[in-house]
Amino acid sequence: MAIFAILTAATLPALRGTLDGYNISGAADLAGAEFALARQTAVSRNLPVEVRIYRYDDGTGEAWRGLGLVIRHDDNNPAMDEWIARGKVLPGNIFFQDSGEFSTIVSEATPTTVPRKATEPGTAPGFLKNRDYVAFRFQPDGSTNLPSRLPNGDLPAWCLTLVSPRSQPEAGAPAANYVAIVLDSLTGRSMTFQPGI
Repeated sequence: MAIFAILTAATLPALRGTLDGYNISGAADLAGAEFALARQTAVSRNLPVEVRIYRYDDGTGEAWRGLGLVIRHDDNNPAMDEWIARGKVLPGNIFFQDSGEFSTIVSEATPTTVPRKATEPGTAPGFLKNRDYVAFRFQPDGSTNLPSRLPNGDLPAWCLTLVSPRSQPEAGAPAANYVAIVLDSLTGRSMTFQPGI
């Protein structure tokens, strides 16, 4: 029994790290698939498709974990929104890190900029009602509406970094286990980076 207890104690941290890596990879695949669907729908229907990233709390704390895809037929009337994807939640308590350095799409958003920050009205479907979100659009030519240059002339790196609660980093440092999704604003294509892969 003692040997079994020692082996369990020695392997448990490694198993947690492996499970975190698996969950983070799955969440990155889900997010990448949603971005690809938004881009493909925008091109095929010749209409802008908005990607919305929601703050969501499933009992483990509120974080940027939800995704939705919307065609906005009337910017002044949310009831006219056409939902392509009505809200998916990243698996395994994985979330987009809320950090200016590692998730610029989330951290750079304000109510008056692109990406923009807003709150869903009560007419939104399901769990999305009255939730805060950050949004950007895929355009009919496949590009995004994310600025290719910042007001100061810098080239932005539009990215989202996925982490788990157990791999939360120190301030200003990347998480121990993460996946970064980098989005090219001009082509709408995304690249995924995961350490050790």
